[in-house]
Amino acid sequence: MLAELASARWGTSAPAEGPALLREWAELARQWRSGMPEARDAPHVGDERLSARELEVLEHMAAGQSNRLIARALDLSPHTVKRHVARILDRLDLSSRGEAAAWYAKNLAGRTSGAA
Repeated sequence: MLAELASARWGTSAPAEGPALLREWAELARQWRSGMPEARDAPHVGDERLSARELEVLEHMAAGQSNRLIARALDLSPHTVKRHVARILDRLDLSSRGEAAAWYAKNLAGRTSGAA
């Protein structure tokens, strides 16, 4: 079923990242069924625990940027970035920015747009 959804023509009916995420999930499911180890060990890419904006903030955090720099880069208020950081730590069950950076490096590095 994921393969069917992933190959459907969504046009403007779905957010831009939706069909790409469906294709990725369909590929992971295919790999899982075939017993490929990379599928079993794969993180929850874009995982429902984090919003797209939180993933952007996490990417900048992993690059060592302060809340103020992240706010400037993403055109957000520093308070909004602070709230995103708190939600990221909570949703990933982490206790520090350093742990968040390590989680990002292990699970998502190279899969996102490239902060800096």
